[in-house]
Amino acid sequence: MKRWFLVPLFLLLAAVMVVTSCGGDETTPATTTPTTTQPTTTEPTTTEPTTTEPTPTVTTPEPIVPTGTLTAVTADFGFASTDPIFFESLWGWSWSDSLLRWDENNNFIPGVAYDWNFDEATCTWTFYITEGIKFHNGEDLTAEDVKFSVDRFGADPPWISLNPWSQYISYAYNKADSIVVDDYTYQFVAEYPEACQQVVFAWTRILPKDYFDEVGQDGFRAFPIGSGPWKFKELIPNTSITLEANADYWRPDEIPYYQYYVELMVPEQATRINMLRTGECDIALGVDYDRIPELRSQGYATVNAGVAGTSSISFQGTWFPSAGATGNINVRKAMSYALDRQEIADTWYDGFAKPGGQWYMVEGCFGWTDELTPDPYDPGLATQLLEAAGYPDAFDDPVIHIYTTAAGQDYHLLLISYWEAIGLQVQLEIVDSTISTAYIFHNFAGRIEETDPNVGWIFSWTYNSYFNSTYHCANLYTSRGIHGSGNDPVADAMYNDVTHTADIEEADRLFAEFQLYVKTLYINIGIVEFDILTVYNPATVGDWTGRNWVSYQDALNGIKHPGQ
Repeated sequence: MKRWFLVPLFLLLAAVMVVTSCGGDETTPATTTPTTTQPTTTEPTTTEPTTTEPTPTVTTPEPIVPTGTLTAVTADFGFASTDPIFFESLWGWSWSDSLLRWDENNNFIPGVAYDWNFDEATCTWTFYITEGIKFHNGEDLTAEDVKFSVDRFGADPPWISLNPWSQYISYAYNKADSIVVDDYTYQFVAEYPEACQQVVFAWTRILPKDYFDEVGQDGFRAFPIGSGPWKFKELIPNTSITLEANADYWRPDEIPYYQYYVELMVPEQATRINMLRTGECDIALGVDYDRIPELRSQGYATVNAGVAGTSSISFQGTWFPSAGATGNINVRKAMSYALDRQEIADTWYDGFAKPGGQWYMVEGCFGWTDELTPDPYDPGLATQLLEAAGYPDAFDDPVIHIYTTAAGQDYHLLLISYWEAIGLQVQLEIVDSTISTAYIFHNFAGRIEETDPNVGWIFSWTYNSYFNSTYHCANLYTSRGIHGSGNDPVADAMYNDVTHTADIEEADRLFAEFQLYVKTLYINIGIVEFDILTVYNPATVGDWTGRNWVSYQDALNGIKHPGQ
């Protein structure tokens, strides 16, 4: 699918301007040196639910018996990471469990922690870990493993993480301490209340500390283990990855139905589709939308695996004089009104999309409001806005630049055709993936500067949304975000409010207000919201009963055999 234009997930360098400390009204910069005072390790008092029953243990009802092999083909392996701190490891979701999870209604639910609470007085998160969870090597998962995983994912020394989620549980951001209370109780002490930190806890996969210490980082990356429903078996770079079902998985109702899962890297779409037709694979990933109706008519099926995707464009460094035409908000507005979103949804996405798609925001997400409506198609208004901006005469160089990799060329040419129709001069810049990544994730190297070549340029982003995009939006809309698009003090202050409340419902309300405000800045323009479709052969693949609402990787263990 065309959602594979960009390498995912490196979305996050929050803009926290002022930090309100727990237990007082003082404010300190976000980079305050963390306290070294040991917080209390007693169970905190809190209005959140607390556990009074004995620690639950894993029960073992009649297990699923995995059989057969499930084979999928994909265009590429992305970063091919097996380690969650080496960029992002999508595969790792198959063999690891996270501290918390999400349900289909965007609520946080237990992961390896069966219960948790937050004591606002001491800024302490307490997690109660389920007993009886085993790693794939037979060792028990305990609070020591949780602490190790949280500290490592938070890039605390000596670890260095390239996963952008990491910083949001780091000492540099909002962390004061990390404590093992007992074998099955872990505490994370924050500097200030931040309900949205639960997002990062749900992104933290639990690794086996003893195994990691034994084999080292390189050894773990070569052969990772976790406690998840699949076991890592083999990775042949740029060729295949093989997983084996964990028949002893501690959630018996989530044991895979297939004994093996094999994913093959097949760059050519025509070859992937042919392999589906010849029975060489059961699932074809990365199929363009214009091929899906044909495949459906031939008896193949599709399933939604993941939160709906969004396609949008974003403007970088618009506050610099060198930004040129895109530094004028009327020009940016004109580019929005010039797009016929319904036509794009009907043609490019073959009806599997609808107008919308603001940055990582779709209906039902955290902070969603029905007021987040897309601009209508109005080329007349677009022309008036360009006249108000004095385009092109008011600009020394009226040419607008939008960049992409070769894979995204056709889609960008489609967008450009709408803009040229209202008189805009737009130049498509084809860059390799390394340059594109460096431009989009600018603050990996530092704040965008006026002399940077992509000031005033546009990048597009087509990818899955998430239930909670708080930290993604920090990266785009705030002045310290890694995408070099935000520079608005009001947006900074509103984001600060979102991330400085212990009440998740209040944070949701504030985030909705933030979304409505940043939409008016036109540094991001939503185009469409689209279905995340995976094509499969129903003759060899049965019902998809897993966590389809999260991701493809989370759905794999719930795929049944036909008739099962």
